[in-house]
Amino acid sequence: MDQEQKNIVDAFISSLEDFDTALNAVPEEGLNWSEREGEWAIRHVIHHVAEDCNVYAFIIERALALPGSKVVFGDFPGNDAWADSLGFGERPVEPAIELIHAHRKFLAELVSHFPGRWENKVRFFNDEGKELATSSVKQMIIMLTEHMQEHTEMVRDILKANLDR
Repeated sequence: MDQEQKNIVDAFISSLEDFDTALNAVPEEGLNWSEREGEWAIRHVIHHVAEDCNVYAFIIERALALPGSKVVFGDFPGNDAWADSLGFGERPVEPAIELIHAHRKFLAELVSHFPGRWENKVRFFNDEGKELATSSVKQMIIMLTEHMQEHTEMVRDILKANLDR
């Protein structure tokens, strides 16, 4: 692995450490806090991040093993409808947090094992067969890092809004 790849993997792992630090500041009742009425609670955020791990682990594996693979996100109703139908606001968070940790560890090891395949790409299509985008292993790891960082900030903002009340 070259230094850039090492830095990307390190950021990928440290984004989880930051997420954990933010979650450690959440009291038990805080899991149901949101920044504003009708917005996602911290519990939703945790399940959403876990869901991204599930989705992207397989896609990254496809890029590593079968470059150029077609990925279709068919029948996805959107984040809010998905969260509602899967009970993100009601389910316990411990299994989701364990999943996030397992996926981060798994993906960090996987992409580190194949440094020569980081430019391998998958192609994303809609239900009608129209190609929407391509994404490399490197781009997906960076995106997952940034996504977790965004949701870490969201958790911190929710905490601040509720502790300041």
